[in-house]
Formats: sequence, C-alpha cells, structure tokens
Amino acid sequence: MSIILAFYAIAILAIIGAAYGVFRVFAVRSRVLGAGLAALTLSTLVLLWPIPGHGTFTFLGEMLYRELDRALDRRAREAKQRAKQAFVEQVEARFYGPLNFSVTKRLSDHWYQVLVDGALPAWYETDSRMLWSEWLAFEADASLPSLKAAKARCQGHPPQGHWALISEMENYLLWKAGGHKLLPRAPASTISYLVDENMSMEMPTYSLSRPAANSNRQPTEYRDYVVRCVARGPNAPPGGYVRRDVSLEEWNRYQLSKASN
Repeated sequence: MSIILAFYAIAILAIIGAAYGVFRVFAVRSRVLGAGLAALTLSTLVLLWPIPGHGTFTFLGEMLYRELDRALDRRAREAKQRAKQAFVEQVEARFYGPLNFSVTKRLSDHWYQVLVDGALPAWYETDSRMLWSEWLAFEADASLPSLKAAKARCQGHPPQGHWALISEMENYLLWKAGGHKLLPRAPASTISYLVDENMSMEMPTYSLSRPAANSNRQPTEYRDYVVRCVARGPNAPPGGYVRRDVSLEEWNRYQLSKASN
C-alpha cells in the first residue's frame, strides 16, 4: 500500500513540477500564455500518466474515454428502447376497441359471415378473433397510393376508428386459415403494409392487378385500387398482429405461396 501511495505522490509532484516549469518558461513572454500552457501540460500529463494495476498499466484518459463510450452507448440503447416502445404503442392504437357482431352464416370450421352493427357485412375468423371487411373502393390519383391515404380509408369505414388497414401479417393469417379460398378475390390492385417492430418501421406493400385479356387498357393505366380492412373481435390482441407473431419458416412459406399464385 505504501508503495502505491509513494508512486502517486511522485506522479503528482512530477506533473505539478512539469506544469510549473512550463509556466516559468513562457511567463517571461506572457503570464496568461504561461498559465494556459501550464494548465494544458497539467491536464495532458494527468490523462496520459500511466496508472498501475494488476501487473499492467492503464491511463486515466483511456479510463475516461471508456466511461464516456459506455455512457453514450447506454443513452443510445435507452433512446432506441423508448422509440420502440412508442412504436408499439402506436401499433396498439390502431383500433378504438373490439367490435361486436352477429353471425349470419357458417362458412367453415374457422370462418363465419357476420353483420357488424346489424347491417355491415364482414367475415370473422375464430383462431385470430379478427374481422375482415369487404373490399373497399379506393381512389388513387398516383400510380401507387400512399400508405397514409389507405389507412385513412379504413379508419373512416363505419364504425369509424374500429377498422384499420390490413397488415401483411393479417394477410398471412387469412391465408393460413384458408380465407383466400372463401372470401371474394380482390377486383383490382391492393395495398397493405408490413409492420416491423424490431426496426420500428411500417412499409407499404402492393399487389398489382393485370387488365383482363379483353381489356384495351395498358398495364400502366390500370390504377384502380381496393383495400381490405380488419377489426378486432372480442379478445383479439389490442394491436392486431405483426411480423413477430409468426416463425420465419412459416413466413417464408407464405411468401412462396404468393409468388406461385
């Protein structure tokens, strides 16, 4: 212990002595210049003076750099976590709440035709506990409609605020439950979107329809779009379903099925 104390005492004296020497040399020209260079010498030697520890040496400057790097990394992780939490809350706010409905017809073990609010036709799937709307006409001035506009179309579907634009994950659930064989096919091009919670991103996805064989319209002119909306049934997840809710293997199988259609 006494050896360590002696080392630090010598280090302090050497550092102060070096700073004082610099001051004496340059104070002849200017005491302000001498004081500034002495302070610079003092701080530099403090940061670069070797500190013994466990058979090796380290430097105070290195230790401060490591601590600063850790603090910045911790702040970055905390900011990323806050952004991710805000994104999750945004996803969960897609729906005002669940919708009640009455069954009008059973289509299969999982699918039912239903009426929402006693008049609005829809489909209900028992495993996901979600409701699917009819295809809704969607006017698009551009060749590809925006995600914001497609979301607004579903938000306005009655009862307003209870419906949301279908996500790719919910398209997967429809496909997995055989809904693509029971529900009406899209009469035009469609837009949905992919929700990636890991990257806190939403990306629009498009399925472009081709003109009929007897149509005079060119593919570049075929800009009619429809959207399908989803709503929560009783006990459905607050934010519906996102990419993390399915394994990568199942997801890839679904993507391959789309490519083959």
